[in-house]
Amino acid sequence: MIIRIITIVTVLLPFQVKAWEDDKVLTFINQANPILQAQHTVTRAYDKPDTVTWALRNTSLSGRLGFGGTDFRDTLFTAYGGLQINIPLSSIQEDREKALKLVTEAKETDDLSTKVITDMAQLRTLEAEQAASDVRRKFLKEKAAWLKQRINQGFSSEMNELWAIGGKVNDEDALIAKIDVLAKTQRYKLAKYAGSEWQTLLAYLQGHNNALGG
Repeated sequence: MIIRIITIVTVLLPFQVKAWEDDKVLTFINQANPILQAQHTVTRAYDKPDTVTWALRNTSLSGRLGFGGTDFRDTLFTAYGGLQINIPLSSIQEDREKALKLVTEAKETDDLSTKVITDMAQLRTLEAEQAASDVRRKFLKEKAAWLKQRINQGFSSEMNELWAIGGKVNDEDALIAKIDVLAKTQRYKLAKYAGSEWQTLLAYLQGHNNALGG
């Protein structure tokens, strides 16, 4: 009797859902999402160039070839050459366009994060419901096994309760199967936010990988 009580208490202990972490999923999606990557590329195009790039863009070679000499040299042809550096004026319009691109990128990131967090919360709920149903099912099966022993010992009055518990076990089986399908769909939906890296994220959400790549 003591052994059976210990078994039932063990079943009723707090259960654990799948060990994926919200922050890791959100960070991975922000790095891998193709829409955000495209937005990053557009924003970077409006960055101010570094010193070397600026010099290459605004420096040009100049040269000229003329006839006749100079006061110092009596030659048929005269050549002039040199470097020409153009110093552009700062553009308020360019700065404004850069600021607008940063605002757009921030909005895209925030909108995506909101969707991802909502979908993660839904997946957490499904996984918790599935785990809770599994706990109830295990408890019911334990009780059904105990009732069978009672019936075998001659307590035929326990038959009705055994049938009732059998029906509850079937209900829990159906509920677990239903939630399992919904959870799989939700994991796939979350994984697709990662674009071409969706399989890596899906494996993590399924518990096949303990860590996500950078």
